[in-house]
Amino acid sequence: MARARITAELACPVERVWETVTDLTRQGWRSDVERVEITGEGTFAEYAVGGCATDFTVTRREPPRRWAFDLENGNIRGSWSGEFHPAAGGCTVTFTEDVTPKKAWMRPLVGLYLRRQQRRYLVDLRRALGL
Repeated sequence: MARARITAELACPVERVWETVTDLTRQGWRSDVERVEITGEGTFAEYAVGGCATDFTVTRREPPRRWAFDLENGNIRGSWSGEFHPAAGGCTVTFTEDVTPKKAWMRPLVGLYLRRQQRRYLVDLRRALGL
């Protein structure tokens, strides 16, 4: 299993950050996702640029503090959590992802992949918030 965690300070109210991250009908700000499909109550699928689908099941939703879910696709399974905390001048976010690759050859690469994805997510989120 690989774990990646990233924390950032955002000069934006925590409620606005929460809404941007959790509004599944408005995920066009993400450069790595073609579309998101809500598949049921507490479940959704993300389709990456290039077509790979990942299924998600929400495991925790505590607006505007914590959002977590399990995830799985043909290559990986794991979990993701986001923590949102008010801070002076905005908020602090911490995103944590724990992933187990399904294919042995992916094990040495999955940590690097997760860290790259998290950095990209934060760049996209800052752009979406106008920061």
